[in-house]
Amino acid sequence: MAGSRIEVRVQCFGPARRLAGDEWLSVQLGEPATVADALAALAQRGDEFAALLRQCAVALGDEIVRRTHPLAAGDELALLPPVAGG
Repeated sequence: MAGSRIEVRVQCFGPARRLAGDEWLSVQLGEPATVADALAALAQRGDEFAALLRQCAVALGDEIVRRTHPLAAGDELALLPPVAGG
């Protein structure tokens, strides 16, 4: 139903967890909502967190999803920061 609100939970790993200050965050979004909408809401937490979000992959369940992927109430996303190594 257009105009209603949904809650999405977001699990943070690595530097995303450090910047978020918690392992899990919740965001309230208007429907219809996408992964990009959830990231935009999270970006309000600060410039450093917003910059990291632009580099993160996002998973829904076991699947990496695009920022255009639609969200439903109760979805749980995972922020996957880039990994460096050699």
